[in-house]
Amino acid sequence: MKHNHYFKACPYKAIDVYRVCEIFKVKDPSGAKQHALKKVLMAGDRGSKSEYKDIREAIDTLERWCEMRIEEDFNK
Repeated sequence: MKHNHYFKACPYKAIDVYRVCEIFKVKDPSGAKQHALKKVLMAGDRGSKSEYKDIREAIDTLERWCEMRIEEDFNK
């Protein structure tokens, strides 16, 4: 199968975004990656925000994650 690394075995009948992060081993102590992923996966479907707003917030979160990496590199 092409791109096998995108497929993971899942023993659960249903999973939420937090389980997806666990299965795909999303590692980020800040939680920014998980937060952005949740926003993208559920964009506009959580009832309180538009799809655009959720996507914009995911981008903002990932931009902050990038800024944090720059801060870390600067302080080495």
